[in-house]
Amino acid sequence: MKSILNRLAAVLVAGVGVVGLVTTPAQAATVITAHLEIGFNTGVPAARTINLSVHVPMNEYDANGYLIHGGRIQVRFYGSDPGTDPMIYGPITWYRGDYGLTAGPDGIRLDYGWEVPQGSFLNEDSGWGNNGDEVYIEAKFIDGDGGTISADSNTEEGLY
Repeated sequence: MKSILNRLAAVLVAGVGVVGLVTTPAQAATVITAHLEIGFNTGVPAARTINLSVHVPMNEYDANGYLIHGGRIQVRFYGSDPGTDPMIYGPITWYRGDYGLTAGPDGIRLDYGWEVPQGSFLNEDSGWGNNGDEVYIEAKFIDGDGGTISADSNTEEGLY
């Protein structure tokens, strides 16, 4: 009888462990980082290069789960000006399968770059008193239920 109770107890403990593994909650997305880089392409025609890097750290299983269930990254460009920071472009949204958005062992990443002509939306301080442009991005991770976390990037300065 004692042997049967010991086996029954072992099966029960193993069953609780399996249920515990199956019902482990997804790791919540709580951190996001963003980086902006604006460069100059001297080719013909001359252009500004824009490179975005956004990272939402988590494990790969959860990263894939978030993207499969509607998670996305949204980016807006802002001009950094005294008293107000006007939105100058966006929002641009990347979904699962879009170029540059990936789920990997370190979480969800957006690495995306493109070129725009000089004098484009990056030229946020155009006019007679143009002493240069100051541009940053706000990156948002939006999960499938609408939960949001966001971060501002560094500010890039130049004559765009």
